[in-house]
Amino acid sequence: MSGPPKVELGDLDGTHGWVRTSGFVNWIEDVASHQPQQRVHLGDDSTQEGVICTVWTDDIELEEGVGYHFGGIDDTYEKREEVQLKLVTKSWVNEFWRRDK
Repeated sequence: MSGPPKVELGDLDGTHGWVRTSGFVNWIEDVASHQPQQRVHLGDDSTQEGVICTVWTDDIELEEGVGYHFGGIDDTYEKREEVQLKLVTKSWVNEFWRRDK
């Protein structure tokens, strides 16, 4: 399959550009403004501290405790000195696991 490279959450460092990755939404942070739409914490077995994911489009809404495959941008947010997976207009999300299924 062609397209963005597959990168583990633990390997995101803000330099890969467009990537494919997977993870579970550990918690959702209340966002005090309309942008980003959501700010969530992603985790999997490749990272101990997890990764912040920001959603910049109203086409995507993530749920806590659900596992997803993502297509997004491996980027940094200098103000908070953090690596983020950014989900923007051309990003995609596919659910692969839910506790009640």
